[in-house]
Amino acid sequence: MKKVFGIVATAALLGACVAPSPMQVGGGSKESGQVVLDFQYNVMQQPTINVRQGIQTAAGKCQSWGYVGAIPSGTPTTTCTTKTDGGDCIAWRVSSTFQCTGVVQ
Repeated sequence: MKKVFGIVATAALLGACVAPSPMQVGGGSKESGQVVLDFQYNVMQQPTINVRQGIQTAAGKCQSWGYVGAIPSGTPTTTCTTKTDGGDCIAWRVSSTFQCTGVVQ
């Protein structure tokens, strides 16, 4: 029984390590037509970015502001969010900016 539990626990951990990291709206400005999407990960994870999901999320926010869609703008930035007592980073936030496009007439 312990062996089965160990296998199930290991599979769950490995699945979590490679799961896509959903991007969520973390900021932005209707006036400038920019949306910032964020996702977080830690040292035990290997994030995979679903660019299509990011564009869809940003476009949805832009559309709620009266724009037509969104495109990636600039380079994503990575910020350390958690450090160990020794100063090593063990968790990060990745932020990506998207520019809203077009204005609904």
